[in-house]
Amino acid sequence: MSSRRVGGSERNESEAVHGLRGTVNESDTELIERMLREWNEGHVDALVETFDPEVEVRPALSTFLASMVYRGHEGIRRWYAETNEPWAELQAEPERFIDAGERTVVIIALHARVPGGRIDVGARIAHVVTIHDGRIVRLDGFDEPDAALAAAGLTERAEASRAIP
Repeated sequence: MSSRRVGGSERNESEAVHGLRGTVNESDTELIERMLREWNEGHVDALVETFDPEVEVRPALSTFLASMVYRGHEGIRRWYAETNEPWAELQAEPERFIDAGERTVVIIALHARVPGGRIDVGARIAHVVTIHDGRIVRLDGFDEPDAALAAAGLTERAEASRAIP
């Protein structure tokens, strides 16, 4: 079995893509990982290319943003700029991919640093991602992984998300 990097650590490939309800489509996990990698590296043009031109994003932590919904490629650019603006550094690392039928839930560890300081902030959020024809067509962000699991119809599995290392 091959090994690949997920969430900052080496994991067995089947462990990386095996969700709470079965195996997640590997091409979907690769696209989501690419989206997060481009986000982390600040490659906004490459980030935008992971999204469908008609994408709709409802981000996690939206109380800190100017908009509750971002649409299209210009919306992705605004979402990126507004989310990163208050931070000296912001990284989003996937911890787990969970099959939700036509969607994928990804649990994400956020690591941020405030400008001019050595104060680090961490949080766990989740995205419910819908992919069509190799592009993200919808991304719903949640401040709490349990809320994402519930929104994806995985309420009975929400408790298990807390046990994820």
